[in-house]
Amino acid sequence: MDSLETQKFSDRGYEIDRPLGTNRMGGRVTYLATECDRQQPVVIKQFQFAREGANWSEYQAHDREIALLQQLNHPQIPQYLDSFETPDGFCLVQEYKDAPHLKTDRPFPPERVKQIAVAVLEILVYLQQQEPPIIPRDIKPENLLIESGNPLRVYLIDFGFARPDSGEMAASSVIKGTLGFMPPEQLFNRKLTPASDLYSLGMTLICCLTGTPSMEAGQLIDNSNRVKFRHLVPHLDSRFAAWLEKMVTPNLKHRYPNAAVALKALHAIERRNLKPAAIASLAALSMAIITGIGWVFLSSDSPTTRYISNCPGCDLSGQDLRSLDLSNANLRGADLTNADLRGTFLKNADLTNANLRGANLESVDLTGAKLEGAKLPDRFSRFSD
Repeated sequence: MDSLETQKFSDRGYEIDRPLGTNRMGGRVTYLATECDRQQPVVIKQFQFAREGANWSEYQAHDREIALLQQLNHPQIPQYLDSFETPDGFCLVQEYKDAPHLKTDRPFPPERVKQIAVAVLEILVYLQQQEPPIIPRDIKPENLLIESGNPLRVYLIDFGFARPDSGEMAASSVIKGTLGFMPPEQLFNRKLTPASDLYSLGMTLICCLTGTPSMEAGQLIDNSNRVKFRHLVPHLDSRFAAWLEKMVTPNLKHRYPNAAVALKALHAIERRNLKPAAIASLAALSMAIITGIGWVFLSSDSPTTRYISNCPGCDLSGQDLRSLDLSNANLRGADLTNADLRGTFLKNADLTNANLRGANLESVDLTGAKLEGAKLPDRFSRFSD
């Protein structure tokens, strides 16, 4: 890195630490830097349109990324912080996430893949709820950062190819995307829809399951554009396999129409896959609540799905409550310490003054939940609507 480049960023209040990535032919360089005033790490993406190989379409993509990021506010999308011109281009400054890119050169356990699926679908739900909806167009392992922990955190980066779907978005003159992860409509330069990003996510998840490196993703696609992977994971739950196949079906009309529908379908699979031990635990819990403070009843569509509707102040510490529908439940002051709440629906639930310390809140839906005075796990942050 030459001293002139370092000086340019210092004048803007940033100290360069090291390059994170370089695309010299495209005129793009990404740096890890420190924001001098607050001593906070940031990412600086520099587009140098004076470099050989850079072109006007690349400049427009970078400019469009800045405009999109300025309007987004989601905890799983690194926040836009700043942008400025340089003598040979301009820079985008974003929040830095200390997490590695998703690597698919080894198989992931199915449960881990489902966690990644839920996390990315939640991001897509947010993007597709924008007005107009936003289509990232380049979902792939390299554009996902994975922060291991409890709960698992996944961040979507690089919105250089993203476009708003105004309902009139025609195909562009240049195909943008990554081979192996582009749906057929994108590969053949046709109109994209929210279902197009589902294909890219589906391919990413299949690569995770099968240990297929990104560069070899195309090898999973046959001559009819169908993705073949079941033979690589013969013991995979058939319902989850069918869900993945629907995500990557060549005809976008046969995919889930959007991320919200796909997420709901995945949660439905999880609710139906409760293990016998979990069912026994829930049965014991049912009796405790029925004879105690609240009540539990079975849904008509699945013998393994139970609903807690009223249990203020009750002791649910250490209980296995995975994938339950606790929407609108009254759990004021309940003791949920160390409870397993993975995939649980707590939408609009009243958790005022509840104790959730040590609880596993991976993939929990807390939309609209009342959390005043609640004690939450240290690493948990609530997703905004």
